[in-house]
Order: sequence, then C-alpha cells, then structure tokens
Amino acid sequence: MPFRLTELRVAVLCLAMATQAAADDAVVRKAPAKPAEVVDRCAKIEPLPGTPVVPGGSIFGFTDPTDLGDPCTWSFASENTGRAGKRDGSYFGLASKSETSYAYTSNIAFAFSAFTAYTRWSNVTVAQDALASQGDGVFLNRLDRLSFDGLSSEFLVRLVKRGPGQPVAVTASVEPRWSYVDLVTGYRADGYAAEFKLLIDFALTERVFGAVNLNYALGTQKFDIPNAPWQTGSGTNVSAALTAQIHAAEKQIVEGVFVGIEGRYRTLFDGLFLDRFAGDVFNFGPTLAVAFAGDRLLTLAWSPQVAGRVSPATPGGLNLTQADRMEFRVKFETTLWTAARPRE
Repeated sequence: MPFRLTELRVAVLCLAMATQAAADDAVVRKAPAKPAEVVDRCAKIEPLPGTPVVPGGSIFGFTDPTDLGDPCTWSFASENTGRAGKRDGSYFGLASKSETSYAYTSNIAFAFSAFTAYTRWSNVTVAQDALASQGDGVFLNRLDRLSFDGLSSEFLVRLVKRGPGQPVAVTASVEPRWSYVDLVTGYRADGYAAEFKLLIDFALTERVFGAVNLNYALGTQKFDIPNAPWQTGSGTNVSAALTAQIHAAEKQIVEGVFVGIEGRYRTLFDGLFLDRFAGDVFNFGPTLAVAFAGDRLLTLAWSPQVAGRVSPATPGGLNLTQADRMEFRVKFETTLWTAARPRE
C-alpha cells in the first residue's frame, strides 16, 4: 500500500511539471520576440540642437571640405584647374576632372572620375629638357595638345562628426589614380599614383568657416619614349582656408555667397617615401563660392605662387621647374539624384 501511494505522488508531480511546461510554451508562442530594428541608411540624420553647421560643398577653393552629401545621393562635379607661367617661354595647362560620387551613408561615400589635360607651351626650357632627358629623347620647341588623362576612384569615410559644443569634423579618403599624360610637358606618359587625404573643417561663427587638408601622395611614371625609365616621386600638401558667408537666402536663385582666403604649402620628393627633397612651393590667394538653388555650387579660386625652392637651386625665389607662377580653379557641382528621406 505505501508503495502505491508513492507511485501516485510521483505521477501527480510529473503531471504538474508537464502542465507548467505547456503553459510556459503557450506564453512564449503568444508573445513572440520583437524583431531587431533595421537601420535605414538613406535616412537623413538631423544635427542635434546646438550643433555648429558648416555649409556643404567645396566652399574653400582648392581645400576640400569634410561634407559627404546626403545619404543615398548621386552627385556630379566638374573641376577645372589651370596653370600658367614658367621661367621662360609661354606656358598654359588645364586639367579637367569629371567626378560622379555616391554617398552610401552619412559617413561613407565613393567617387569615380575621368580626366582630360590640355597643354600648350612654346620655348619652355623646363619642358624641353624633361623630354630630351628621357630615354632616347624627344626634341620639341612647342606643344599644343588635348588628351584623355586617365581615371581615378576615391573612398571617403567620416571619422569625427560635429556635435553640440564640438565644431570640428574630420574625414579621411584615399584616391588611387591612373594617368595618361605628364602634368608638366603634356606628353604621353603612363602613371600610377595614390593620394591619402585627411580633411578637417570647422565653424568659427555662424558665418565664418575654416578648413585644413593634410595630404600625402606617391606615384610612378614612365614617358612614352623609347628606353625611358620608370620614375618615382612623392609629396605632401598642407592647405588651410578661411571663408565668410556674406549673403544667405532661402528659396532664391542665389542662396549663399562665400568669400575667403587660402594658403597651400606643397613639398616634392624623389622616391616613393619622401626619400630626397626635390622642391617646395607656397601658393596664396582669394576664393569665391556661390550657392544656387537646387544644391548647385560654383567655386572660383586664384592661387599665385609667392615662394618656392627647387633642388638643385635655380635663380629667383620661385619654383618654376615643378610648379607654375599661378594656378586657378573653377568647379561646379550639383546633385543628380537622391533617395535620402527624413528619419522617422
């Protein structure tokens, strides 16, 4: 009899445990787990109240901004950089860059570019010597040529965002490039290069903005001349710019006008890793940017050389061997298409 009572107690206990397990299972089925929130990369993230704002686009001239554009947005830019003046003769060059960019998110962007180069010179000793010294040599007194000048791609990532009480933003990028023309002579030459950029900009006041670029570039090139060797070079570029917004309006043809100044210091070296100093150059000049309705921006910059050196040294206080008396830039950029939307 005690044995049967024990069996009964065990059976009741097992039944109770099974009933509780069934109840717990029913609760789980009635209340499924909440799915994880999906991040919308095309959502525009509005800055927090009190965050300083730096207008988007190339408002600083040659110095690049940190702005990547709205997420999920395609943009186009036509950038034309002119160069004029050597120590002797007549010299003019125009490098044109047609860039299509895509902002994958608010922090990551890609860009793809095609280049053309127009070069016209006559009786320029630097260009003549450069061609005559390569391989079997080419001997020209003048050149007037428009050429396709290769392709590049660029990857950009924002490292630091602006926030309340924090006016500085930082973006890093790398741009590998294949070129088809020598920059100085305009003669056919294959080149492979990469430029690493650290871009910084900041708001000083509601209408005054600044930017700094720290760039390092390295590359190799070979002229299309029999027995010409591959040559390597590298260099740095430190530029700083200040600009003030002197006009601001909404829903007008001209929505903003920016006037500023800019300085650029560049060093040039033989070898890929800054091996042997070859020269430097300092440019300084004014900038102007005009923002139009529809996310369109026109940038103008004039940058004459004010100091420079070349190794071995040449007469005068300018580097007119590797650089030019003056440079200018005309850049137009516009939004092509966007899927960006306000964050819900």
